[in-house]
Amino acid sequence: MSTTDKEDAAAAPVVPPWDSFVAIGDSFTEGMTDALEDGSDDPLYVGWADRLAMEISRRRIAAGQEPLKYANLAIRGKLIGQVNREQLDAAIMMKPALMSIIAGGNDMIRPGSSADKVTTLLEEMVVKVRAHGIEVLLCAHYAPRHSPVLELTRPTVAIFNSNLWSIARRHGCYVMDQWGLRSLNDTAIWAPDRLHLTGEGHQIMMNAALEALGQPIVDADYQTPAPAGKDRFAASENIAWVKDHLWPWVKRHSRGRSSGDGRSPKYPQLVPVTDDFLE
Repeated sequence: MSTTDKEDAAAAPVVPPWDSFVAIGDSFTEGMTDALEDGSDDPLYVGWADRLAMEISRRRIAAGQEPLKYANLAIRGKLIGQVNREQLDAAIMMKPALMSIIAGGNDMIRPGSSADKVTTLLEEMVVKVRAHGIEVLLCAHYAPRHSPVLELTRPTVAIFNSNLWSIARRHGCYVMDQWGLRSLNDTAIWAPDRLHLTGEGHQIMMNAALEALGQPIVDADYQTPAPAGKDRFAASENIAWVKDHLWPWVKRHSRGRSSGDGRSPKYPQLVPVTDDFLE
């Protein structure tokens, strides 16, 4: 190959190889709290997965290929067992080229949860999907440092992530690394409940997903660490959070209720991601 040919190859855009993508999971993949429109009592959330689907489709269309087909079955509040029972088989039946399986976060914030049990089920799900020739995107969960209560889950999350990297190696999965993203330590990109990301946070995760998939990123600075002094909430903010968010969450779950009760997936079937996707 000549020097000119090599330069042309290097300059050529990277065309995503997947023609279809299905995302399953909980609120993180549903997209909370990256609202499409502000002020709605029940907004449509966009989130990293929708953003990823739009970027992959944009690149495919620019290369003269058909737009990506995309479904998102994720529903807020779901435990990994529910994701397995309610979403996995439906996702496999769509025969996508790529599937993201991101679950277990709601399990790990519950007292007495076992990261080993969660990842045992996760591996069973991965094996089932990979047996159909579907590529899998996983996620190493965030290391909660910004909140003294959520920080108590760090040991459980660390075990989960260690197991997840082993699962990915055994079964040839992609992994986006929330744990290692120092930009997520910025308190400004977290919603008031401290469990969900803002639109800026989901944009960061979209870049992390692109990088995990071997695709060019959109924002070169997405890994920039949080500004000094912005990586922890103040004591007064922690007190307000306990009153306004933690205590209502405890009461709801003590009654066996979930924020996802009665909800349906926002994109239950594969749809082409075109320019008017979110209109």
